Amino acid sequence: ISVAFVAALGFANAMMWPAIFPLAIKGLGSHTELGSALLIMGIVGGALMPQVFVHLKQYINFQLAFLMVIVPCYLYILYYGVRGHAVGAQPSGIHK
Repeated sequence: ISVAFVAALGFANAMMWPAIFPLAIKGLGSHTELGSALLIMGIVGGALMPQVFVHLKQYINFQLAFLMVIVPCYLYILYYGVRGHAVGAQPSGIHK
């Protein structure tokens, strides 16, 4: 059952990426190329978080270490999808 849930999590991550990427580069104008490059480099978090987990689980419970690493990451993704992508954007209806 746990293997199925891990596979389902990977599928959910794959489904989020096509929605997050356009939100992240929207409105960057001449900085779109740099923004996309930084976003792709940000994927490195997928390589760093397992290492953080490995070090934490040496000192604390496996499940607690997993929660300490994963929950903040997914909370940030949730925040970004709901509100974070619009931070600094001009409100709709106001044109200069």
